[in-house]
Amino acid sequence: MSEQVHEPRMQVMCEGPRGDPEVFRSILARVGDKWSMMLIGMLQEGPRRFTELKAMTQGISSRMLTQTLRQLERDGLVEREMFAEIPPRVEYSVTDLGRSLIPAVLAIAEWASAHTNEIAANREDYDAAAD
Repeated sequence: MSEQVHEPRMQVMCEGPRGDPEVFRSILARVGDKWSMMLIGMLQEGPRRFTELKAMTQGISSRMLTQTLRQLERDGLVEREMFAEIPPRVEYSVTDLGRSLIPAVLAIAEWASAHTNEIAANREDYDAAAD
């Protein structure tokens, strides 16, 4: 009886269902980006205006916020709605596809929160040993 060899699960996924590994890698880069993850997590509770998102996301520049929201919109994770008001009002909300990502985003955020002290200590130890 011959033994079947299975490729590692991540390797198979990296090839992508469309046979285009670049698309798969770009998706991982998008959903793994710190700003994208934070924005999707913040939009889970409902639509937000640009200024609200900027105030909630400390450290992000207006340019980076705009760029990240556009990329999330392009990927279908966030939608932008413009209201015909004076002054104009724009709101961003998470789509159904983006909503399906929220459990993973929250799981990673919870993991990061639980291990922040340990990782910070490891970094300090590593940097001290490198000096």
